[in-house]
Amino acid sequence: MILEWVLRAVPGLILLGLVACTAVLLPASAGPKGLTVDALLKMEGFGEARFGPTGRWLVFERIRPYDRFPDYSYGTHAFRKSGHQLWRVDIEAGSDPELLPGIDPAAHAWIESFSPGGTRLAVVQYRAGQLSLSACAMESGACTVFDPVPWTDWTGAYRPVWISEDELVYSALPEGRKAPQASLRAATGAWLRTAWAAAWRGDTVTSDEVRTIQPDRSGLAAPGRLVRANARTGKTSILADGRYADLRLAPGGRWLAALAVSGQRAPEPGRVESVDRRRHHVVLFDLETGTRFGPADALDAMPYSLAWSADGRRLLFFAREDGEDVSDGRFRVIDTVTGHLATYTHAGLDLASERERGFAQRPERAVFLGDGIAVFARQVQAGHEADAKFSPRDIGEAGLGRADWYHLSADGVSEAMTSGLGVVSAVPVEVGENCLLIRAELGLYCLKGDGRRQRVLPAGQGKLRQVPTGSYSTYGALSRPDPGQGALVQMGTGRKTAAVLIGPASDGGPESRMISPPQSDAVPVAGSLAAGAALFRADAGAASELLLVREGQERQVRRIARINAHLEAVSFGNWQGLSYRIENPENAEVSETVRSCLLLPAGRTKGPLPLIVEVYPGIRPRCEASSPILTFPNPNSPYLWSGRGYAYARIALPREMIRTEEGPIAGMDKAVDAGINAILTTGHIDPDRIVLSGFSQGAVSALYVAAHSDRFAAIIARNGWADLTSHYFGSPGIYAVLDPDYLGSEFIRYEAEAGSEFGIGRTPFEDPDSYARNSPVLLAENINAPLLLMHSDMDSFSMSQFDEMYSALLRAGKDARYVRYWGEGHGPSSPANIRDVWDRLDGFLEELSLTPEEVPVNKSQKAILEPQVDTVNGASQ
Repeated sequence: MILEWVLRAVPGLILLGLVACTAVLLPASAGPKGLTVDALLKMEGFGEARFGPTGRWLVFERIRPYDRFPDYSYGTHAFRKSGHQLWRVDIEAGSDPELLPGIDPAAHAWIESFSPGGTRLAVVQYRAGQLSLSACAMESGACTVFDPVPWTDWTGAYRPVWISEDELVYSALPEGRKAPQASLRAATGAWLRTAWAAAWRGDTVTSDEVRTIQPDRSGLAAPGRLVRANARTGKTSILADGRYADLRLAPGGRWLAALAVSGQRAPEPGRVESVDRRRHHVVLFDLETGTRFGPADALDAMPYSLAWSADGRRLLFFAREDGEDVSDGRFRVIDTVTGHLATYTHAGLDLASERERGFAQRPERAVFLGDGIAVFARQVQAGHEADAKFSPRDIGEAGLGRADWYHLSADGVSEAMTSGLGVVSAVPVEVGENCLLIRAELGLYCLKGDGRRQRVLPAGQGKLRQVPTGSYSTYGALSRPDPGQGALVQMGTGRKTAAVLIGPASDGGPESRMISPPQSDAVPVAGSLAAGAALFRADAGAASELLLVREGQERQVRRIARINAHLEAVSFGNWQGLSYRIENPENAEVSETVRSCLLLPAGRTKGPLPLIVEVYPGIRPRCEASSPILTFPNPNSPYLWSGRGYAYARIALPREMIRTEEGPIAGMDKAVDAGINAILTTGHIDPDRIVLSGFSQGAVSALYVAAHSDRFAAIIARNGWADLTSHYFGSPGIYAVLDPDYLGSEFIRYEAEAGSEFGIGRTPFEDPDSYARNSPVLLAENINAPLLLMHSDMDSFSMSQFDEMYSALLRAGKDARYVRYWGEGHGPSSPANIRDVWDRLDGFLEELSLTPEEVPVNKSQKAILEPQVDTVNGASQ
């Protein structure tokens, strides 16, 4: 259940944390021009890019103009997630890019993975609610589409794996089911139409039933199928019934490891729900004999923790005993020859959580190294040296001790391997039999099992950044290298960053090659040591191009794609960072210096300007570059505000400085006040025209702050919730229509003590007052500014939440407008509805006389600003 919750909740969290990317045109008389909504909807994009294993082929995703999508039904929103087409380039032949010919041109298509020899490409396609997995021959372009619909999500839990040049294995949905990640709105709409028609026709039962008191299904398999598919013959066979996650092929190809996913465990009365309610058991498939066995049935393994040794004999994973909490988990190793199961106890260490970087509450993935394993952890507190811990963490949690890579032996002896190397990455660059290649502040290092370390690349040549390789099923920042795949590292700072191509790790260190950029500001996005080539992306404002650089007897540079030329003249405005101190709301003696970000319209540095204040719990904003890189047509972009002449601010709201005994965001109003006060010192802002805005988790936050402050001229809340109690108990929006097992899936958001912005740590039964006093719906009488509420019927947050909020405002006699969008998910995807959103925002603020006035730059005003605010000149990424 935790991965299902992360799938629904975290993308919205991550997406809002990165809201940044579009602009809107000012009227011709205003001088600098931005982007109109119509031009926004013509934006193109680039997705993943991948070289084949032999270096012959390059494939990349090009996202067609948004207003030319074949449909907007994908997932809970279409922007950023769909519109993709697959293009190929024959590196050896020097051919021009062309669409991969065997793919339906009307479908959305994504890269999944190359076969081991690079002759085939696994491709995911989606069209009008139908998702499929294909295998395409690179030479001919012909694609074989497999019938069983794949399980997919962005976490990597259901990544298909090639087991030979012709065959792959993947997890498939039960017959008749649609992929929730992609088909959620389309499948729900189709099912509702069918059910409604059947009920009105009168000849078909249309009920379903959910039981609270039922047998514990955690001992039963979740429905699904493990499919073996042959790309040459087009035939598929069922390798096993049930749902399987974390498929990992052993080196040598004999063993396939997987996690068998169970049905759900019913929540236990009185027990706080902080972990997944499904169990995951390790299963090994012998691909030579067709047999399978479960060597550790008593253990509940953590998804995305499986890793093979280089010889394909031993399997590593993280697991806990049945009934234990995840914090009691240990790394385990199975020997496939002897069947022996070893437990590695990390005494004296507290395993670092992936949640610290914004993902799931699980340990960073461990790997084999020499005669032990390598884990990423930090020392436990003094006096607890015998403890082996995994402490749940918050995103970007402050005050944590240093984390390092440790070599851990089966007898529990651990040794730090990265001391003295500066800040160290938790994600390996490459993994070999006796070489763990890691990125540190001082360079790239090959860590050996005997404690030695070899510097492969010094950091003196420039800052190092690993370039993640993602796919449809695995978000790039979550991807972990399988041994022998090589990697790409970006080296450099400022306007010049080279590509460092890394080969398979070996005891002597991996082979590497550096390719210099084709021009300033170009950054590497993919590379191939075999081809001696790297693909760079160069951005000029909103316009982008892909440049292919190949090093041979002569250096060759080719532009293979260019997009968004119509946006080259856009002026986005100027971001400025403001540093100031905020006090802990419960202890005035504790304070912290934070940095908020202010965006001023281009050519508009004189006040007074109306200000849009965006809030989102836990955010520590990064101010954008003066020429931001736009990667997708974001209808929630701050540049849509600056293009209209508004100032826009992202306020720093660190989790530890807004959480109090009263509630998880009970101190947010004071932190917002501090940020606004700092902004007002610039002299740019009209204090009587400040508008508070929030989307998703920011919406409930904005409503809460509005009930505790009268300094706002208007409130905008979109696609969130308003009543913590009914949200805790209620439907998780669209997710519960086709799968009523999702009912109750919001428990963990509130019961988690770490990793959730709204964690209370207690149920409403135990602490109803906390839920009540933090619920905007019960605070409606205290909101005095006019409100605009917007929501959608197919959101993962039930639209009924804003139905409640509107009713509360109605009963309290407040000034509120409520707009509902039908057929839309987490914000509108339809171009018509995106235009309507901004038309309504304009109308709302015009009605309240909060629109900007045309004011020229004034030098004296600028002089007031300079001592207090630092203008951001460099990219924040």
